[in-house]
Amino acid sequence: MLLFLFFSCDKSPDALENALQLAGSNRSELEKVLHHYAQSPSDSLKYRAAVFLIENMPSHYTFRDSRMEAFRDYLNKNEVNESAWENFNKTYRQFARRVEIEPDIEHVKSDFLIRNIDFSFNVWQETPWGKQASFDAFCEEILPYRLSHEPLEEWKDAYYTAFRPFIDKMEHNNCPENICKNLIQDEETRDWFWNMNFFSEGFGALTLLQKKYGNCKEQTEFIAYILRSLGIPSGIDILIQHPQHLIDRHYWNYTHSVDGHLFAFELDGDYAINGRWKARRFGKAYRQCFAVQKEALSEQYKGIYIPEGGLRDNLLRDVSDAYSPDTHITVCIDSSIRLSRKDLAYLCVFNTKAWNPIAWCKPKSGKVIFRNVEPDILFQVRLINDTHNIALTMPFIFHGNENIQFLDVDTNHLISLTLFRKFSLPLLWSARMKNAVGGKFQGANRSDFSDSVTLHTITKPADYSWVDVQPDHSGKLKYVRYLSAPFHAHNNMAEAKFYSEGNLLDGEVIGTDGSQGIFPNDTKHALFDDDPLSFFDAVEPHGAWSGLAFDKAYHIDAIRYLYRNDDNGIRKGDRYELFYQRGGEWLSAGIQTADTTFLIYQKVPTNALYWLHNHTRGREERPFIYEDGKQLFY
Repeated sequence: MLLFLFFSCDKSPDALENALQLAGSNRSELEKVLHHYAQSPSDSLKYRAAVFLIENMPSHYTFRDSRMEAFRDYLNKNEVNESAWENFNKTYRQFARRVEIEPDIEHVKSDFLIRNIDFSFNVWQETPWGKQASFDAFCEEILPYRLSHEPLEEWKDAYYTAFRPFIDKMEHNNCPENICKNLIQDEETRDWFWNMNFFSEGFGALTLLQKKYGNCKEQTEFIAYILRSLGIPSGIDILIQHPQHLIDRHYWNYTHSVDGHLFAFELDGDYAINGRWKARRFGKAYRQCFAVQKEALSEQYKGIYIPEGGLRDNLLRDVSDAYSPDTHITVCIDSSIRLSRKDLAYLCVFNTKAWNPIAWCKPKSGKVIFRNVEPDILFQVRLINDTHNIALTMPFIFHGNENIQFLDVDTNHLISLTLFRKFSLPLLWSARMKNAVGGKFQGANRSDFSDSVTLHTITKPADYSWVDVQPDHSGKLKYVRYLSAPFHAHNNMAEAKFYSEGNLLDGEVIGTDGSQGIFPNDTKHALFDDDPLSFFDAVEPHGAWSGLAFDKAYHIDAIRYLYRNDDNGIRKGDRYELFYQRGGEWLSAGIQTADTTFLIYQKVPTNALYWLHNHTRGREERPFIYEDGKQLFY
């Protein structure tokens, strides 16, 4: 009878029994946990917590990757830096990768689960911030023993020991939001080895505690481990396809303020105000849950084709209402396309040169409605099934509930387009480009530049493109250099070319030694390596320089330079193709080989969505519209 009463508080005895059957030979271990908490009515909540974990355990597993295990060993034996993953891959290039999946339901042992439950209850019931959480919130935001597919480890006590003293020293430490703000400002916590090229299915909580290595996924897991070990209700929110950049998933953390409002933040110090980020657009937001989500697409429509990506994940819950409440997209779909009763409409963003779904709905009466969608993003609604991937609407920019800008291409009116880039300007780089102001190109006949003359001084922020300069100096010079601006520039020059009578000069590279740890290979040689993406990342914030020593003195009559950039401007010699969208398809407006730093396309249809593709190199490309003679990327 006692067991029956406990079962009735949660899903159903069937859900628990189904999980226990899947456990196979591990069933007895899980039953030990249930029996342990079924002995006393005072443990009724702990019993319910055990049921919650076991019922949802079939959806969780450890992703065992022999290469990742070898990398963890490598980190333990070598000095850690941002390039550790690349250095490891070079050293172990021939390493044979072996992947195994270990289902939790078959491997989690009773003592592991009991210790996790007891520890979680202690921090939930004994801390001022934990007491504010309901039992349901506790189950999802404190109790879980894992976050993704990392190795099974008893990590909570280690994180508690490491970070509880930090919180005890804080003033007003009963406020989760205040704790998080202090945490991401703490120098020790932010001492992170960032690597965008690192991808893992689960690095491991204890490894992250020691090494702090990875990208946004590992950062958010690290913070979530800290907060949950301290009994602070928290978790990870994600976007499943970025609407503005060349990545798919992006991760950030969340907790709840004292008044119950969502507080979303990232380790780099950025956080959302009233659910809106300062310089980012995410479109739709999903929450990484431990429990299977009944509202997930894969749970509601079992057996149908679901596009690859996050919409297949039954552990993700749509939480866009916390970020973009009271917004909706309502559009009519193409009446010429016949839909079956099984067909769904997908709201898509353009990324990785394709339309990728971020939300879904069932069409009704020739219309689709998508709720809680962030504005100022480019979308298209598409039908995607096992045989079709076709447009149901023309592309459009969603500016607000009743403000939708359809890009209905007009082939009767043609215009000329002048194009300078293939990818949007990185907004976060704007301050960095100002650091070029004050930088100087100098020449001398003494190697210490004690007799230096200034050939050119940069007077305005860099703009990601090559700059040509004709110095007003008639003398001959044996040494030349670029001297960093007198601010926190760390040099940051990418390329420098010196000419005499039309000939590119070559010489011995001289200058300030070393490089910052962020980009350890970007030394003084970067200015002369013909790689626009490398740059001199000097240790010194100012005064660092890189130059050339010639075999004899030359008259410098031209300088060409490129400041730190993303290499998405037009490059001479590269082949480009301009596309515009019509009827859901990309049509070519022609191929050109660039002979300067911009392209001109004549007689192109107006009011279109355009896309400039580089056939020669690169990955970063974004669609754009053309207004008032400018490219506006989306």
